[in-house]
Amino acid sequence: MNDIQIANHRNDDEIDLAQLMKTLWLGKKTIIGSIFLFTIIAITYALAAQQWWTSSAIVTTGQYSNIASLRQQVANFYVVSNNNNNKDKNTDQHNITEMNKLLNSNEMLRQYVMEFNAFNNKKSFILSNPIMKEYANKANKKKEMLFVNNWAKKIQASLTDKKENGVYTLFYQATDSELSHQLLLSYSQFIDKKVKKDVFDGLAAVIRNQTLIFKSQLLSLEIQAKELKQQELVKTDYALKIANSAKANKPMPQMNNNQLFSIDLGSEGLSEKSKILKQMTDLSLFEPSIIMIRSNLDILSTIKLNSKTKFEPISYLQNIGYPITRDKPKRALIVILGLLLGGMFGVAIVLLKSAFGK
Repeated sequence: MNDIQIANHRNDDEIDLAQLMKTLWLGKKTIIGSIFLFTIIAITYALAAQQWWTSSAIVTTGQYSNIASLRQQVANFYVVSNNNNNKDKNTDQHNITEMNKLLNSNEMLRQYVMEFNAFNNKKSFILSNPIMKEYANKANKKKEMLFVNNWAKKIQASLTDKKENGVYTLFYQATDSELSHQLLLSYSQFIDKKVKKDVFDGLAAVIRNQTLIFKSQLLSLEIQAKELKQQELVKTDYALKIANSAKANKPMPQMNNNQLFSIDLGSEGLSEKSKILKQMTDLSLFEPSIIMIRSNLDILSTIKLNSKTKFEPISYLQNIGYPITRDKPKRALIVILGLLLGGMFGVAIVLLKSAFGK
């Protein structure tokens, strides 16, 4: 092969830029038509596609003043817990720990976020909220679970900044700005109401548990006191018999009263003591702790939880607002992609026609 043939061969294999541009210019109508067609399709899709907007709010732990009224209602619980001389200190400490946990701001925030993200709460809200019911009614019953799952994914609470604990952003995505705001507001109120109910139920349960413990202690002490009373009565009756046999009618101050059946009171005194023991109803003389337990029960009975008490389990750093921009569809991006795709498709057609034409 000579030099001229080699040069011609190389020219055939290399892309002639001028020829390429000429080919594209000749096929400009096809390219422009393709761009126009794809742009129209992109615009139509961007306008017809379902819109999605996300409303959000930022929350953190509640202030001490937010739950001050609630703390005041259970103040007497701490009084009886600290005054209790119960031998089982672990039980008392457990109840105090549970009470502190229920009234802890960080714990309330944790519970709020947990309930906000709980699937069962999302499902309950989606199937009960009037707005969501309208969407649900359009869904086939067989597809109801799929409908719930899809919408549940649009409700979320997550850390605003992973480096900063205790600050969360609440999200609710819906088909328009107004609806997104309204649904997030309704769902937040739904969760707020549930958390408050859980707190009240928890407080009532702890108080009820402490009351049952005191009642059990009181019952145990009363049984012990009755046994002590009965023992004292038996000892007194035996001593009375001995005193009668010894004809010791009057008290004997100088007599040693450390004996099992002491007769130092004399038969007359022992007889009166026996009568008093039989008539006695105040068992606290034998078990003084009964007085404290009864006092604690009386104090606990004064605790009246008012479920209508207003308190805020969380604080809003940023209130629930209206979304400013759409999440989907990104119309400008869709149109630009359609324009680019149309251009590439048009160029591809022109080049293929040219290649097959040759």
